[in-house]
Amino acid sequence: MSPSASNLLRSSLISLAATFISLTAGFASSIVAARLLGPAGSGKVAYALWVATSAAALADMGLPQTLLRNTGHNRGDENAWKALVRTALRRFLISVSMVGVGILLFAAITHAYRDAPHAWFWLVTGLLFLSYAFYAFSTAVARGRNRFGQTARTTLLGGAMQIPLVFLGAWLLGPTGALIGYVARYLPQALKLRDYIDPTAKYAQEALTPEMLRYGRYIWFSDLIEILVLSRIEFLFLGAFLSPTSIGYFAAALGLASLIEQIMLQISPALIVNFTEAHARSDQQSLNAAYERVIRIVAMILLPISMGGAIIMPELLPLTFGDAFKPAIPAAATLLAFIWLAGLSVIPWGMISASGRSAILLRIQLASAAATILLLAILVPSLGLEGAALGRGMIVTLTFALLSWMAWKYVRVTIPITALAKTILAAVLCAGAANLCISSLDGLLALLSAIPAGAVTYLLAIRFLRLITPEDLQILMATAGGKLPSVFHPLTGKLLSFLATG
Repeated sequence: MSPSASNLLRSSLISLAATFISLTAGFASSIVAARLLGPAGSGKVAYALWVATSAAALADMGLPQTLLRNTGHNRGDENAWKALVRTALRRFLISVSMVGVGILLFAAITHAYRDAPHAWFWLVTGLLFLSYAFYAFSTAVARGRNRFGQTARTTLLGGAMQIPLVFLGAWLLGPTGALIGYVARYLPQALKLRDYIDPTAKYAQEALTPEMLRYGRYIWFSDLIEILVLSRIEFLFLGAFLSPTSIGYFAAALGLASLIEQIMLQISPALIVNFTEAHARSDQQSLNAAYERVIRIVAMILLPISMGGAIIMPELLPLTFGDAFKPAIPAAATLLAFIWLAGLSVIPWGMISASGRSAILLRIQLASAAATILLLAILVPSLGLEGAALGRGMIVTLTFALLSWMAWKYVRVTIPITALAKTILAAVLCAGAANLCISSLDGLLALLSAIPAGAVTYLLAIRFLRLITPEDLQILMATAGGKLPSVFHPLTGKLLSFLATG
């Protein structure tokens, strides 16, 4: 393995570990907030988080992504990257100050026309906006300078602070106090920004080249669409047509599905790198083979989690969030049933991105955003919480279809339809086995029996449907052999050989 490939693998693993820590802390915090505050209170917290992250996306103008891409260039030229960071920071401070003042004015108006507790809630939301915005800027610089280990350590520290502070804050001060824990989550890395700023570096407008500015504008627009429309816009419709309690239900329903989706997004950089290398070699056969293999393997991982998870949701959601969240069960099951399509969408997205056709991705996002608004405007008033979940499922399906079509049209890579259909059948059998246990038993005992029953059924289905090819077996064996402790090698080898023998 070349040094550059080794560094890429190391950086990817560190980023994935940091992401897993962050997602775990966030999920645990959402459970704590749900248990202590109930659906209405946790709904307010979820809404404030969406407002803060959306405001940060509005204020950053694509500068964090621009720095991520460009501060690593010419690492030997210290003055160049320092001038770039100093110049970008000045622009960033202006836009962040404008948005921050807007949130502060809203808090003041709330104090004047409502009461102090509501004003304090929005004031802390403003602090969360600042904490998250500077965290994103600081993280981009750190990763651009290849300081992945440092960001992983600050993520661990922030996650360790987040959970107890969310608990204490929610217990003592309600939703406003819970938000303080989220503010603390982003502070360790946000405060590291001062380490990346050289006070002797001069502001130079030419440090931000026209190409960087164009790239930043595109990323900014794409991020705004993603965060404002495609991520949590259901909160806006649920709050308008129903109540804050419905937002709490939907936030809980999204919990497990979001974990899976966010983890899948972390493989996109590795996909882009590998697909780009195949593009550079102009090897269409290898490109299509890699595309099909990644889809097959990812589908084998995601489909049983998606379909089996949807089946066990009536027992899993109340056990996790409490009986008060039982109205969210149908929406949670629907969201999890469609999450495999959201995960697979990362693959054609990576293929299109690797081919350099970023304009196509933007058009797909615009189409998905327009369809999202239209569907939610129809489904939420008529079907409520379940309508919001169904709308998201339909959009996920549409997005996957558009991405797959564009990947075929412009890159000439195809979805392995037969293998995907067999994997869906195996996942259906897995869900059916789990359903037998859920229907016969209750509570924790139902879960403890449903999960292994579904897993065993799925493994047998993989074997008899011949979903793992001999070439897959070689790749999986090589991967397992390098990553697992030696004591597990014989067992892993026997299991993979059993699954690949049809």
